[in-house]
Amino acid sequence: MTFGADRLVAGVRALGALGPLALFVVVAPALGAMLLVVTEQHWFGPLEGMGFGAVPLFLAASIILAGLSFVPTHAVSLVGGMLFGATAGSLLAMAGVTGAALLGYLALRRVVGDRALAGLECRPGAAAVHRALVHGGARRTFALVALVRLSPVMPFAGTNLLLAAAGMGLRDFLLGSIVGLAPRVVAVAVAGAGLASLDLDRAADARVALLGAVATVAALWVIGRVARSALRQAAVLTP
Repeated sequence: MTFGADRLVAGVRALGALGPLALFVVVAPALGAMLLVVTEQHWFGPLEGMGFGAVPLFLAASIILAGLSFVPTHAVSLVGGMLFGATAGSLLAMAGVTGAALLGYLALRRVVGDRALAGLECRPGAAAVHRALVHGGARRTFALVALVRLSPVMPFAGTNLLLAAAGMGLRDFLLGSIVGLAPRVVAVAVAGAGLASLDLDRAADARVALLGAVATVAALWVIGRVARSALRQAAVLTP
């Protein structure tokens, strides 16, 4: 087997190894959400009775459960609004979700390492696109992360995995995540403040949904433009 073939096989195996992890980060939050609803009578009352004394428990549970992909951030935001009201609930939900994003990134980077990037070694075009998207400048990377986070197409845990596997820098990941997540987190927390029981089907503000749709289109446009430019440059440099 030639050296090039060795790299190709190694790349395919590296990408395939992420399959079970990708399945987990997509399925586990949905199962966790159902469990929250089923067990609400056992945990919501005691937390509500603690008033603002429940803040440390809420933050710790939000960061750990959402960060490790056991519950969706939608549930964190709703519960924050239900427990602490629209204003305090929005701030606390944002703190919990930001902490969850950081924990998810660090945990997934440790698990994934550079295995996914190994699959790019035998594909110069894909490697060029990756470099342009992830290492193409702080402004571009920040904007891309913010747009992806704002888009409703990509789930929170799935985005954590995608960005961690891509080797996204921690600063760009965190700042982009905060800006991109804030509108939906706040809107859902405000909606949760008006709920008497946990209703995960509660829709957020229509304006946030429209903003998310615009962000999806913008993210696809940016990715497409950067990818085309990177591929053209790679073609020019290839002897």
